[in-house]
Amino acid sequence: MSTVSSSTEQQTLYDSLFGKKDTPRTVSLNSNGDYVENAGDTSIFDKGNKEMGKDQFLTLLVAQLQHQDPMNPAEDTAFVAQLAQFSQLEFTQNSTQAISTLAKSMTEFMEMQTLQAQSVTNASATPLLGKEVRVMEASFQHKGLTEREFNVHLMEGFNSGTLVIKNEAGDIVAEIAVSAEDSKGNDLKVKWDGTNQADGKKLLGGKYKVEVLDITGGNAGYAYQEGIVSGVNFSSGGAALTIGGEKYGLGYLVNVKDVKSEA
Repeated sequence: MSTVSSSTEQQTLYDSLFGKKDTPRTVSLNSNGDYVENAGDTSIFDKGNKEMGKDQFLTLLVAQLQHQDPMNPAEDTAFVAQLAQFSQLEFTQNSTQAISTLAKSMTEFMEMQTLQAQSVTNASATPLLGKEVRVMEASFQHKGLTEREFNVHLMEGFNSGTLVIKNEAGDIVAEIAVSAEDSKGNDLKVKWDGTNQADGKKLLGGKYKVEVLDITGGNAGYAYQEGIVSGVNFSSGGAALTIGGEKYGLGYLVNVKDVKSEA
C-alpha cells in the first residue's frame, strides 16, 4: 500500500468529518522560506464542527489503523494512549449528558412542587371570604399630609417597645414609644402625625415600612389591621386577602374570627 494513497484517503476522511469539501489548499513561502497555508484556506475550518465527538474520534482511530503503513505500524504505547483518550472523551460526554438530564429533572420537580404548594395555599385562602381576620401590617401606603393610627400588639414577655416607621430607602422617619400600660390585652392604638422626626415636616404620600422593636432591635410585637375579607386575589406571588380595600399576603394572617357563628 502506498503511503501517498493512504495519506490521500486519510485527508479525504478528515475533510468529510470536519466540513472541508472539494476546496483546494494552496501554500506559499513566507519570509523565512517556510511553506505555510494561505489565510483564506484556514477559514474553511470555521464552517466545520468546532468539537470532536466520540463518534468522530472512533472513526478517525479506525481509519488510522486501516491505513497505517504495515512496515511501520503504530506503537503499542501510542495506540493505548489513543484508546485512553477515547475512554476519557466518552466518559466526559456521558457525564455531561447525565448532569444535564438530572438538572432538567430537578428543575421540573421543583416547578411541580411550587405549583402544588401554591395550589394548596390558594385553596386555603378561598374559605376566608366573609371572615373577620387579623393580618400583620409590615408596610402601608401613606396618603400624605395626614395623621395615621396603628393597631399594635406587644408579644408575650414584652411590656414596652418602639414603633418604627421607615421610608422605602430604609431611613427611619419616626419612632414612637409604646407601653403595655396603655394596652388592653397587649393590644393598643398608636397615632403618628405624619411628620418626619428629622425636620418636623409633613411627609408626602408613599409606601412606608412599620416595625415594633425592642431596645436591642429585635421584634417586640407587630402592627396589624383587622377587618372582613372582601376578596381573594391569586398571582405568581401567592394568594392575597383584600381587607378594607388593601391587599395583604396570606403569610401575614394572624388569626381568623367567624362572624356568622358569633351572630
